[in-house]
Amino acid sequence: MIKATNLNYGYIKVQPVLKKICLDMPEGHIYGLLGRNGVGKSTLLKVLSGALLGEGEYSVGGRDPRNRECEFQQSVRLVPENEALHNITIEELANVTRPLYPTFSDEILLRALADFKVPVGQKITNMSLGQQKKALISLSLACNTPYIFMDEPTNGMDIPSKSIFRKLVASMADENRTIVISTHQVDDLEGLMDYVTIMENDGILLSDSLENIGEQYGTEDIKEVFCQVVKNIE
Repeated sequence: MIKATNLNYGYIKVQPVLKKICLDMPEGHIYGLLGRNGVGKSTLLKVLSGALLGEGEYSVGGRDPRNRECEFQQSVRLVPENEALHNITIEELANVTRPLYPTFSDEILLRALADFKVPVGQKITNMSLGQQKKALISLSLACNTPYIFMDEPTNGMDIPSKSIFRKLVASMADENRTIVISTHQVDDLEGLMDYVTIMENDGILLSDSLENIGEQYGTEDIKEVFCQVVKNIE
């Protein structure tokens, strides 16, 4: 369970990025985290993963990310939009990452790399943007953690790769895993997410299951729902 009550964060105190964020995200779902550029989607994922220290009450899996306990860090994997890259192969990076996650699965890693057609022996810095994304996503899925946060993971991918991405993420879904994917490309999550959270500068505008959203708005077309929800506050 991901919970937050009046969560706040600002890179500069006088200019908060997250303001009074309230969340209640049950486990076992794939969440689409949607919102216009600059509303704080990336920041929220970093705060929930413990990379940034927010203010207010919030927890992931019953633990406060600010404490950075070993058990918490082993339960969460963040895939940032832009990640620092090293001049090593994905295999070498996996060798460094594997000891940090007791749940690490070489089977998942090899399957994902094969599906994405990522060359195991090529240096990551020599790959295209799309190949880098696929390599790092494969590694993160292989960590096999209960909580996986992804920030704009499909940027730089071609259409067939996006389809493979959806298939791989769907294969990871179970009642004990929570996956939150931030994106402004709603079509990339079509048929994948079963919960939607919409952010704006004033906080969370909507966070609910597709089923409930369909009943409330008369459609499960998320782009249409997004436009309705955002328009209502303008």
